[in-house]
Amino acid sequence: MQYYYQPQQNFLYQQYPLPTPEELHAQEYKRGLRKTVNGLGGLLLAFFGLEFLLVIILEVILMITGNSDDLFEMNVLYMLESGLISTLIFFVAGLIYCLIKKVDMGAIFPFKKVGGVMLYRLCVIGISISLMSNYVVDLLNNSLGLFGIENNGGTFDTADNPDVLMYFLVVAIIPAFVEEFAFRGVVMGMLRPYSEGLAILVSSITFALMHGNFVQMPFTFCVGLVLGYIDIISGSLLPSIIVHFLNNGLSVLYDVLTSYGLLSETSAYLWFGAVYVGTGILAFIAAYRIIKEKDSRFFDLKDGDAVMPFKQKMKTALTSPTLICFAVLMVITSLVEMISGMG
Repeated sequence: MQYYYQPQQNFLYQQYPLPTPEELHAQEYKRGLRKTVNGLGGLLLAFFGLEFLLVIILEVILMITGNSDDLFEMNVLYMLESGLISTLIFFVAGLIYCLIKKVDMGAIFPFKKVGGVMLYRLCVIGISISLMSNYVVDLLNNSLGLFGIENNGGTFDTADNPDVLMYFLVVAIIPAFVEEFAFRGVVMGMLRPYSEGLAILVSSITFALMHGNFVQMPFTFCVGLVLGYIDIISGSLLPSIIVHFLNNGLSVLYDVLTSYGLLSETSAYLWFGAVYVGTGILAFIAAYRIIKEKDSRFFDLKDGDAVMPFKQKMKTALTSPTLICFAVLMVITSLVEMISGMG
């Protein structure tokens, strides 16, 4: 340890330790991580604020033109808000943020070539876990309905929607790209140099909070972990985009078949139950083959620079002011959603 001496009265000296180069590097590293997470938290707050603003503008325009009531009845307004606005917010704002930060787009949005066998295994495991999470969420929502609490999380009735293609576009196709772009791309990509585990955890937490629904949050967090993990392992966003699309697409298919009377609720439940079981079996086989082959790619998460322990990295990230503000805002949104459902 190096020291310098500061002269005091009567030529007495008091020792003050200077930080070592390692300590200075750790402090600089911590500031860099905090700055990165604060930037991402600010981006998420901007997502929320811009979405709120654009929703108001859209509704005012429709009210002025006199089309608001008809569109509300057909759920078209909700689809415009969900599809158009989420595309503008998540994609455009995220892209602008990356351009301002002058990041390497190839590192933030990797699309490396993934082998067919590996892609299949990752996707079947991902979709199985996603479907199981959806099943649990539906079960909890139905249970809440017994107590008079509606917790639909912004869903709408397909029977009142004349445009199934728009419904499919808004619910299945657009989120698969823009949400993966935002959370597995921007958020996770910016944090990967610090730690791949940290990147997966923070992107999963923010992905869960973004849904603004207490019932969905625990399960979207788990799904986020899986989607982040399979992207890290494959070095590509393609697996999570495919899983996200299939998961949402099956939900749309279920709604369409039951709402238009093509299948009864009981028949649809049995058919989709068979799909859940089938994907679960395929996922089990895929996981077994992965473990048996001991492919190191599936079990190797890099911790980035070992300047700071992983726990300290997590503490630094999760105590960032803008991230805390985003979390509080989404918790309040969830409370409002729950209270309105009770009404």
